[in-house]
Amino acid sequence: MPFLAGEPLILYMPNGRTISVSSLVHGKKTHVDGVPLPHDLLMEKASEGIPLPLERGGWVLPFRPTHAESLSHLKRRTQIIYPKDQGLILLWADIHPGHRVLESGVGSGALTVSLLRMVRPGGSLVSVERRSEHADEARANIRTLDPAGAADHTMVIGDMYESELLPGEAAGFDRIILDLPEPWKALDNVKRLLRPGGILLTYVPTPLQVHTLSLALQETKNFHLVRTVESIVRDWEFGPQSVRPAHRIIGHTGFITTARFSPEPLPYIPFEPPF
Repeated sequence: MPFLAGEPLILYMPNGRTISVSSLVHGKKTHVDGVPLPHDLLMEKASEGIPLPLERGGWVLPFRPTHAESLSHLKRRTQIIYPKDQGLILLWADIHPGHRVLESGVGSGALTVSLLRMVRPGGSLVSVERRSEHADEARANIRTLDPAGAADHTMVIGDMYESELLPGEAAGFDRIILDLPEPWKALDNVKRLLRPGGILLTYVPTPLQVHTLSLALQETKNFHLVRTVESIVRDWEFGPQSVRPAHRIIGHTGFITTARFSPEPLPYIPFEPPF
């Protein structure tokens, strides 16, 4: 399948190196081992999964990037939530088409793009970001990675800790996702904005933050089934005479905590793993 102007692609080299092309542009060139490779040539002769011979010998194998690969090359000034954690977030928060989702702590917008992919069709996402420069960068990344998602996305410059946040909103959000350093300070807003039965999910890096949050959730008597998990991913390498784990491991990056909301204060109901 040929590549079109504006599309991203990744060129895989025989030695395993990769060259990321964020967008194919007529008249532009990308250097491969110091040799310019015209984008026009890629659009005219390259096809996904088919080796493309190079003028000075050798070849590259072009692929359209997966969503995870696109996130790894995302332009950012803040640390993004890694794909390994995003997979758990989308699953444990049970994000699906038609949901109305609120997130706060947008950063560079990596999770924002993933949420927009999951809530459509029929759903929408409201992002609350305190810093305007982060909001601008997130908007730009959304336009690059998911241009159609902009129609279902609203960016709000505000502070999730402030009581006047979204004053006209009722309890209409199905899910609330917080990537904030002190998510317990946002619980009053969460209780006001999250629908009965909705899910709150938080992402924090340290055990002390999780401990403070868990106690705060239980003390409200409105949040139940509090669960905290982390994801550690390790690749494996297979050779003709060896099988071993890769030297590089993507270890701890953050704790993911979920809780179910009830507007009626009740004695805390603990979570029990179903398996």
